[in-house]
This record gives sequence, structure tokens and C-alpha cells, in this order.
Amino acid sequence: DALAHWLMRRFDVTAERAEAIAAAALPDGHGDLGPTATRAILAELEADVVQYSTAAANAGYHHSDFRTGEIHGALPYYGRVLERHVAFGSGDPDDPEEVRHGRLANPTVHIALGQLRRIVNALIRRHGHPEQIIVELSRELKLSKRKLDEINKEQRDNTARAERHRRKLAELGQRDTGENRMRLRLWEELNPGEPLDRRCPYSGEVIGAAMLFSAEVEIDHILPFSRTLDNSAANRTVSLRAANKQKTNRTPHEAFSHRSDWPEILERANRLPRNKRWRFAADAMERFDNEERDFLDRQLTDTQYLSRISREYLTAICNHNQVWVTPGRLTDLLRRTWGLNSLLPDHNLVDHQSKKNRLDHRHHALDAIVVGVTDRGLLNQISHAAAEAEAQDLDRLVAEMPSPWDGFRDDVARIRDTITVSHRLDRGSAGHGRNASAGRLHNDTAYGVAGPPDNRGAHAVVHRVPLESLKGPADIAKIRDPRLEAALWRATEGLSGKEFTAALTRFAEENDTFKGIRRVRVEERLNVIPIRDRRGRVYKAYKGDANLRFDVWRLPDGSWRGEVVSMFDAHQPGYRSSVKDTHPTAAKVMRLHKDDMLAIEQDGGREIVRVVKFSTNGSMQLAGHTEGGALKARDGNPDDYFDYINTSASGLRKLRARQVRVDELGRVFDPGPRA
Repeated sequence: DALAHWLMRRFDVTAERAEAIAAAALPDGHGDLGPTATRAILAELEADVVQYSTAAANAGYHHSDFRTGEIHGALPYYGRVLERHVAFGSGDPDDPEEVRHGRLANPTVHIALGQLRRIVNALIRRHGHPEQIIVELSRELKLSKRKLDEINKEQRDNTARAERHRRKLAELGQRDTGENRMRLRLWEELNPGEPLDRRCPYSGEVIGAAMLFSAEVEIDHILPFSRTLDNSAANRTVSLRAANKQKTNRTPHEAFSHRSDWPEILERANRLPRNKRWRFAADAMERFDNEERDFLDRQLTDTQYLSRISREYLTAICNHNQVWVTPGRLTDLLRRTWGLNSLLPDHNLVDHQSKKNRLDHRHHALDAIVVGVTDRGLLNQISHAAAEAEAQDLDRLVAEMPSPWDGFRDDVARIRDTITVSHRLDRGSAGHGRNASAGRLHNDTAYGVAGPPDNRGAHAVVHRVPLESLKGPADIAKIRDPRLEAALWRATEGLSGKEFTAALTRFAEENDTFKGIRRVRVEERLNVIPIRDRRGRVYKAYKGDANLRFDVWRLPDGSWRGEVVSMFDAHQPGYRSSVKDTHPTAAKVMRLHKDDMLAIEQDGGREIVRVVKFSTNGSMQLAGHTEGGALKARDGNPDDYFDYINTSASGLRKLRARQVRVDELGRVFDPGPRA
């Protein structure tokens, strides 16, 4: 600030120019200190072995850069590099590093930096020391429950809206594409309550449903795409092509505020969602710059804590000028423009021209490739290309971006086919010793036991549930009190959905016998963990919260048998395998946990799969190592190519399955099929 004010007084430059000069980076080979300060600090460094920051302070200068200047051969534990960020270290050289140097309070960041260290050091061991590091970190850290609920609700609403738009497009005889769904969404936002009064924000002319998909209407970026590179839905609307030509690459205020109908334009803008209205204001670009910052700066600096601290951490192995951070917006733009989204299979589940395919884990690799070829020169080319595309009135959604080299997409496709996805194992064993695990042994609900187990081991149990949790007649049939069950049958007969829920509310408010009721006792049959008193009598029970592992045994006759071990059983003192007790000579073939990797022989070749889940009945579900998304919802979907590989211990034997290890770099360590 002091430098900027001095420049303004001495050289009569504008405040904006002065700030730009003050923030300018010096060319390589130039220091940011004058000869007087340099000599003073150098004298301190020659007098004693101290860090640069200490030498600067001893010379009488303020120094806020805590880098030591040391470049390590591999990433050390982050506590050694980020001393001013960690706390509560013991300082005892005999303690483990985490105890000696301390750790960050945020467990998400602690885990992330540990994983970062593993992958970076694996890369160094294989490829040597890096000359430059570019990091993309755009995901938020752990969210609060309230924020998570908001995001989940938004995702449900988005899914429901997409389905509604698909039906509407079918009615209108239009193709179900990402652009057409976006047009419908933006059209509805023009006036949500009045479909017959949806008007172009700029001209005021009515846009009908049939006209929406014609060449007369196009998707417009409210704030110019060439100046913001903001391609989000919040910066888009639909308008008449003629009006958009008048607007060109200006903001609405810049283009139309001088016209007599500007008040009507603002009135139409007020019908738009809240996140779009401010873009019609006079200071819209200033607000965008304040919130989003200058485009080039956004690529080099990220304000999120994890990205900042990761960048500082990585300077331990690379010169700080060669470690920079880029957010996800640029990566997304380039990935779509270069046609990389379509390299992953989607079977029309994802509109790969406009949306990332998260159903295949290799989308992370595509991001890494894009980040790796992004440099400052490319950023300038992107800005120029976006401006030219807008000036020529080309499709703003697919600006002409330069490909890194001829045949780039084909090269990426070849790399895609060589990738094996590495899945991080989390068995909860940190700090508990070998073969130990940490996790919930059972869920929180305590059940009353109402009878002995049946031949499948399931008990009749009783517990209380909120009245509003009942969803239909099947839930009412579980109510233990016959009088309450009959009363609720009468109150909800023939109803479903919202009407059923409303009837439950009226019942609790108006029924003479059960007025004010909030919870009901229900009886059901479940596999539970019985809890016994000192005399051995069962007085309550809990549902097991998770299965820990799937043990595969080879019996004396050569067959394979699976045994599922629950988290609860694994933690019981003296736990013994029932298979081993029955067959003392049985040999363990393998012990599998969720996300363990297997190689199987199928269709004449090797396939790498991971363990997704297993059940107490001995069944197991496997999925290809690249498969992602909601696998349970995808399985069996006629529109989706994905299906679980359903198997069991004997099925694993037929598949010639063996456990393999996939390291951080995707290298597969396979012992080969068993004899």
C-alpha cells in the first residue's frame, strides 16, 4: 500500500496502475531487495548458520516469508516444513515424527497432506526430482451437516429437474441433450410462475416453448465470457439472438443502461434467480473482479486453505517460483474444449460435451493431464481466443482453444487404456497396531428382544420410531399396539405420499385417544447382536454396524468357502473362526476388505477389480477398478453398461482370483493365477 501511494504521488499514475506495478513479479535472476538490505542480510548469514528469515530479522528487517530455502530430495513429514502451522509437538528426537513435530488440527488436511507426500515421493522415486509442480485443488474441505444437507437437497432437486426436463423435451419432440436441457432450465428461470410470459431479458419479446429451440434464441453469458471465462449456469440466460448481437461483449448495464427501456430490463432481471440479478448492476464487473479476482491471478493463486498450505509444503522439494496452483474452472473449460470428456464410456448417462463423467475414476487422470500442460502462455492464448470467439459471435460454450500439440487427444486416449486406478485402503488401523481396526461395533439403536431367533438367526425385536417416519401400510403393519395400528389404518386408508404424511400429522393433533403421540413402537425381525446380563439372559440387542472382512478358506476337499466377519465379532476377546473350528486343517486363501484389489481371469484375459461389498450370506460384489458413481443405482439399470460381478468364495476359485497390490502410480503387482 505504501509503495502504491508513493507511485501515485511521484509519477501521477492511477490507483489501478500503481497497484499493478506494486504487485508485479520480477524476472528470474532478479532479487526483490536493494543492495543495502542485501549486504546487511548477507553479513548475518555469513556470521552464523541461521535461516534466512532469522537473518533478515537480525539485520533489522521484517520478514514474513518462512521458507528456509532448503530443497529436500523427497517430501519430509509436513510438520518439519510447516512448523508455524502445527502445534503441540514434543520436540523429543526419540518420538515418532507426528508426535515430535506436531500435527495440524484439521484431520481432513492432515490426511490430505499425508497422501500428497506418498504420491509425490513415489513419483520422485520413479521419475526423479521435479522442475515444476502445478496443483489443482478446487474441492472444499469437510462440510458442516447443515451445508451437507443443503448440497444433498440441491442434488436431489437437480436430479428431479433433469428428469422433468427429459419428459418435457420428449413432449416437444426435441433431442435430449445437455444444451436443450440447459435451454429449458434457463427459459423457466425467466418467469417461473408464468410460462406464457417468459420474455427475453433485453428486448422484452415473449419466448415461447417452440421458439426456444430455434435459431432465433441463443444462450447468452450475462457477464461477457471473454472477460470472465465464467461458463457457470449462474452467468447464463436465454435471449433473442438479435438482442444478444446488440449486447456483444458488454455487461447488460454497459449495453443498455442508456436506453429508455432500461427500467423494464431491470424489472425482468428481478424475476431471475438471486445469483443472476446482481449481474445487471452498474458495478457487476467490479463485483466479479472483487469476488473472483483477475483471471490470470486466479490460475496462479487459490484462497482455500488446503491449496495454500499444499503449495507451501511442496516448496520443500521445488523452488517456490515453480510451484503454483490452478482452480478447477480452467481445467473444466480446457477438458471440454479439447474433447477429453468423451474419452470415457458413458452410454448417454452423461452429456460428455458439457459435463465431466464421474462414473469413471479415470476422470482424475484427464484432469491431471490438462493441469500438466497448462502454463502461463496458454492462459494468454485462452483469453485471446475467448475474446475473438465472442467478437465473431461464435458459440460461447465451445470457444476455440489451442490444442497443446497435434494428435494430443489421440495420445491421451492411448494413455487412458494403460491406466490402472489405485484405491486408497482405509481399514481404520492407524495407531492400533498390526491387524487391528477401528470402527463402530454396532449402530446406536437399542432393540428389545421379543422372542427367540428363527432358523436363520433373526430375532423378533421391538424399538421406537418417530410417527412421521411411517411411509405406508407396510410400516403401519409393524406397530406393536393393535389399537394404535387399527386407528392409524382408519386414518390413512387409501392414502399415499404427501397425503399419507398429512394424515399422520392430523392424527397426532386430533385423535382423542392418541392425541400428541410422537413415537410408536414397532416390531420386526432382524439379525442383531444379543447383549446378555451376568446370568446369560438376553436383555437387549443391537444391529451390527458393518462387516469388517471376508475370509476365504480352502477346505480339505479343495473347495473354497467364504466367512464374513463382522466388526463386532472381530473385536471379541478370543474370537475363533467357525470354519477353522469345523475344519481344523482348512487353509486361509486370502483375507479381503472393502476396496481390496483382485485380479480375475475372465473372457480370456486378466481383469483388475475391487471389492465393493459383501454380505453375511457369503455373496460378494466386485466392480472394475475404473467404475465410479452410485454403483448400487447403476447396477441393473438398462440404460447403463455397468453391472456388478456377483460371486462367492467358490466363484472366486472359478475366476482364478488372487489378491493384487496397485501402488500410488498405478503399477500392478500380481502373483499370477493359482495352480
